[in-house]
Amino acid sequence: MSSLASFLMVASGALCLTGAVAAKGRPAIMAAAVMALTMVDLAYTAVAPPVIWSGALLIVGLCLAVFLRSSAGAPSPRRSPALVMSGAGGPSEPEDDRGLRSSTLPDRCVSRADSHSGPTAAVLSAITYPVMAWQVLNHGAHVNDSGHASGHGHHAGDMSLISSFLTVAVVVLAVLLVVCAVHEIIRRRPLVSLDCWGMAAMIVVMQFLH
Repeated sequence: MSSLASFLMVASGALCLTGAVAAKGRPAIMAAAVMALTMVDLAYTAVAPPVIWSGALLIVGLCLAVFLRSSAGAPSPRRSPALVMSGAGGPSEPEDDRGLRSSTLPDRCVSRADSHSGPTAAVLSAITYPVMAWQVLNHGAHVNDSGHASGHGHHAGDMSLISSFLTVAVVVLAVLLVVCAVHEIIRRRPLVSLDCWGMAAMIVVMQFLH
């Protein structure tokens, strides 16, 4: 692996971690931390074999998918019967208190909505981790093949077909991540967009510059 590819991989991991911290999502932060450690180890330290990091990325992606599914299926909070009764015929609030609550609630909702990435970006992020897991395995296979080359024509043909499919998937996924990053910038959340920028750069670097 070239020094440029190693630097870009680590820099992309740092961007992803920064964007996850800015989004303030604990599962995303943990996943980005695993990804950043993977890039550092693959590029410089080589403490663990690539298959270990590939399995870790796959598990992280599955955990993100489960978290997204559970958060999407969570029921929305309903008003309590006491609040309904007080709103229907119970004691009414003073106008000053009501105006104060109505002015503070939208600000809280906007701040909470702005602190998390959009659902499309979260889904693409969960999809990217299994893709990176395959790329890490592919990187390990290239390293092993460089040490001892042997002729296996049929196996090489199968791998080239899978690699071609993965290349198309990486390009499509990278384009979608860039679109999400631009969308986050339009929403005036440049730090949150760093996660999408970093993932798009990482999968492209690992696919074409490893």
